[in-house]
Amino acid sequence: MPLSTIERILFLKSAELFNQIASEDLAPVALVAQEIHFNAGEALIRQGDPGDCLYIIVDGEASIVIRGVGQVATRHPRSSIGEMGIISRQPRSADCVALTDLTALKIDHDDFWELLAEKPPLALGVIRALSHRLDEAVANLQKLSHKPESPE
Repeated sequence: MPLSTIERILFLKSAELFNQIASEDLAPVALVAQEIHFNAGEALIRQGDPGDCLYIIVDGEASIVIRGVGQVATRHPRSSIGEMGIISRQPRSADCVALTDLTALKIDHDDFWELLAEKPPLALGVIRALSHRLDEAVANLQKLSHKPESPE
């Protein structure tokens, strides 16, 4: 059964990308978000494609895979996928594949940018969340670069 607008607002308030934002500023986001379903194994995002939307996972899990590197992360409910591509408008840097059947809220690029322009608190909250995601990525890279090499 699809989420009501109120359920979407409450869910978005609990999502990592929007948890710094007041509920009243999330109402317009809830109205433009589309509820989308993916089957296990289905790609949400393909590496190299344009960054035209982002997803907030409602239910299920997704794997983030960089070709030639492998799986670099797993995303769970309340996590966002595709937020960097929607901001940079650069080609997607990874494949995102549903590990389980997955339900997500999809927000298109134009709607996202229009909302950020109209709602400064929304923009500030997103900036904070993206800064946290960048810190997480840097920490993961540091861990990978400090792994001891296996003896041959």
